[in-house]
Amino acid sequence: MPVFGQTRAALAAAAARGADILSSLRLVMTAEALTAPVPAQALELNTELEVLCDACRELAACRGGWLYLCPAEEVQPAALPRGLLHGVVLSFLRGVLRSGGRAVIRVLPHGGAAVLTLQGGRPDRMPGDLPALLHRCGAYVTTGDGGRYAAAVRMAPAQGLPLREAPALAELLLDRYSAPRVYLQGFCVEEE
Repeated sequence: MPVFGQTRAALAAAAARGADILSSLRLVMTAEALTAPVPAQALELNTELEVLCDACRELAACRGGWLYLCPAEEVQPAALPRGLLHGVVLSFLRGVLRSGGRAVIRVLPHGGAAVLTLQGGRPDRMPGDLPALLHRCGAYVTTGDGGRYAAAVRMAPAQGLPLREAPALAELLLDRYSAPRVYLQGFCVEEE
């Protein structure tokens, strides 16, 4: 976003000098997600989340079976900025990794919209920006009953918007400043 262009330029200059900018970049990405306008193209939640979850499974220094995705049977478009969807899911996954638990992400049809459900981790280990990100997506509820975190958010319906293609998995894996690497800082497998 143009509003954060100078901040991103300053972070790029700091990274060129060898500074660790990932924490600051996560704040910028979250601010961008919270202020992004409704896009001209809708995201198809099933394919978007499949690529994002595959990247997280590849990058996270975690045992197998820690992340499950249950897509809807039908196409589920949502009028959301990509950074917002990624910010919600990655903030949630950061909390799950901090808890040492398992995560289940579901996409469910709900009338003309879709519902994204997140289950896993502990409420006290969820990042503080997660409620704001969920709120920006739509009507949401959270619970911490039984010491387990769960959230459900009704996504903005797409209402005839064309679908945007999901990012390539390699793009998320190879870019050292991709959203999964930034949000999951400290939980990623170190590159040799």
